[in-house]
Amino acid sequence: MSRILLVSNAHHDNQTEYLTSWFEKVVEVAKKQNDIKIIELKKEQANKKNLVEMIEKENPQFIIFNGHGNDDSICGFNHEILIKCDDNEVLLSGKIVHSMACKCANILGGKCITLGTKCFIGYKEDFELWSTKQKTKEDQLKDGMAGFFLNPAYEAIIALVEGSNAGEAFRRSQNMYKENILTLITSKNTHYSTIVANSLYSNFQNQVCLGDKITSF
Repeated sequence: MSRILLVSNAHHDNQTEYLTSWFEKVVEVAKKQNDIKIIELKKEQANKKNLVEMIEKENPQFIIFNGHGNDDSICGFNHEILIKCDDNEVLLSGKIVHSMACKCANILGGKCITLGTKCFIGYKEDFELWSTKQKTKEDQLKDGMAGFFLNPAYEAIIALVEGSNAGEAFRRSQNMYKENILTLITSKNTHYSTIVANSLYSNFQNQVCLGDKITSF
């Protein structure tokens, strides 16, 4: 195996549980590639100590963060800070990063690029996620409401796993956002066509691809 993917799945509340469940779609695609090793830090394992150890030991080319965050940091299990501006963001140097953590592309993403991160795909503002708050992995994966938000977000990751460069991965994600927004705004359900559509549009508008757009995993 020549490609290594490291993912931090915080998995400590309903929102981050959904992110973990939907990561299974990435696993399914990765298995078809035959050259990808996936290292998952899940629940209590998604802490700073383990993250540093895995980056130093395995040297992954692609790192995914599924958790909470803010302008200058990304968090793991129980909101433990994993990566923070002016602290340890140099750990991501030479990597492709995808972060589904609120606002982290606003300041942290740019700082990472300055310090050598190849590409950073993430969100400048809150990553909004509507769901029907299912409890099991199986039901979360069948949640159509969550699908409007998570299918486009994960499309960027899947595209990179399949071999697309970062710019193309971003375009695929953005195009899927557009398709889902159109579905919502043309719905006869006014809740979908207004409130839900506005939240999804926010994700579309605030998703960014920083750095080298021709780099690939």
